[in-house]
Amino acid sequence: MAKFTFEIDVYSDPICPWCYLGKEALDRAMDTYTAQHPEAEFKLNWKPYLLWPNAGVSAYDKGASLRAVYGPNAAVMFDRLARLGAQYGIEFKWEGKTGSSRDAHKLMLLAMEKDAAAAAAAAALSSPLSWTSPNSPPTPEPATTTTTTTTTTPGTPQPSYKSTHLHRTQTHLYTATFQHGHDISSRAFLARAAVELGLFPTEAAALAYLARDDDDNNNNETKTNGAEPTTTTSTTTRRAPQCAVDAASARARQVGVSAVPSYVVQARWQVGGMQAEEVWMGVFGRVRAAVEAEGEGGGC
Repeated sequence: MAKFTFEIDVYSDPICPWCYLGKEALDRAMDTYTAQHPEAEFKLNWKPYLLWPNAGVSAYDKGASLRAVYGPNAAVMFDRLARLGAQYGIEFKWEGKTGSSRDAHKLMLLAMEKDAAAAAAAAALSSPLSWTSPNSPPTPEPATTTTTTTTTTPGTPQPSYKSTHLHRTQTHLYTATFQHGHDISSRAFLARAAVELGLFPTEAAALAYLARDDDDNNNNETKTNGAEPTTTTSTTTRRAPQCAVDAASARARQVGVSAVPSYVVQARWQVGGMQAEEVWMGVFGRVRAAVEAEGEGGGC
């Protein structure tokens, strides 16, 4: 069967526990679908969304900030998160600090850039086109040799999306933040993570990258001891306008994204919120059927 690639835009914010659950649910669905359809591949595009664009570093207590967001429904929401988390092997911990996710988004975008560069390099190496000098000697015929082939028992192949920098970065940051108490807004933590993930050779290089959009009016390492947020959305920002994360978050709101996680498949089909595996399986089936049906049509 011909190869089919699903391209999914992921509008998300790593401070959001529902985005973590949404990632794990989508991962399971992609694993199941590729096991059933080995010709299928998935390409994910990270689309930054800043739930708290004005938050400083280590600005809030993690649990208190979410209780403020959920208000009188906080106990019910925490219970629901715990039950859903258990289904995906997540044990949520609400201790520790949280704050601006801007720098975490920068690492996600960098991971995606590295994936694009790796894909381009692989495509260039696999190209059948090559240049040979007219003066080059003819390529000799390979010698006939007897080779011994070592066979191994193949396991279930890992879906290609799991080998990407983006997937590894998402998994690392979500797990560290929500299961191990790390502060998603801490540059020290993010720099260590960036080195562990292979995004930078040194923490100093990672810190320099994260600081490149800082300005005098809003240094991202300035701690803010303000009140916990009372809403999950805001349309204002104090960041320098050249910051790619803020620009991307603004574009998301302009196209109608008002909550995360949100997804767009093949640039057309929208999926809102964290969805269970069976919902995603239905989406994949309908999207593929529609795309392939369009490809069969004729016309001038």
